[in-house]
Amino acid sequence: MKMNPTDFFKTAELLKPHTEEAHLRTSIGRSYYAAFLYFREYLRSLGLEKRKNPAQEVHAFVVQCLGFSNVLEGSKASRYLYELEQVREDADYRLDREFSQNDAGDAFVKAQKVIEDYQRNISPEKERELIKGATGFAKQKGWI
Repeated sequence: MKMNPTDFFKTAELLKPHTEEAHLRTSIGRSYYAAFLYFREYLRSLGLEKRKNPAQEVHAFVVQCLGFSNVLEGSKASRYLYELEQVREDADYRLDREFSQNDAGDAFVKAQKVIEDYQRNISPEKERELIKGATGFAKQKGWI
């Protein structure tokens, strides 16, 4: 059975009410990955996938393809993902920073919101425009 990226929300939700730092950091990471992997798989389903060195710069690929797609919904999703990625990187690497239940809750809500807003506002016409713009950008970057 193939995993649904949004299943990571279950883990994030289980961990976000805890007070232990490791749980909060893991909740933040799972929230980010739920949203990031949702959009990576979404772009893939539309035929846009990083083919050159697929394991390198995949986060930048998703964020920038959405951001430079010339579609408002893609740009909004890109900004949310970028912000979530920054918090996730802090949670993973900045051991001197403390995280709270509010931080984990904020990441959880933001990750769910980016997916819900995108799904609610994207139309088939905008989706075609998004994939056209994102594909052109990915070609310029040498990612496909």
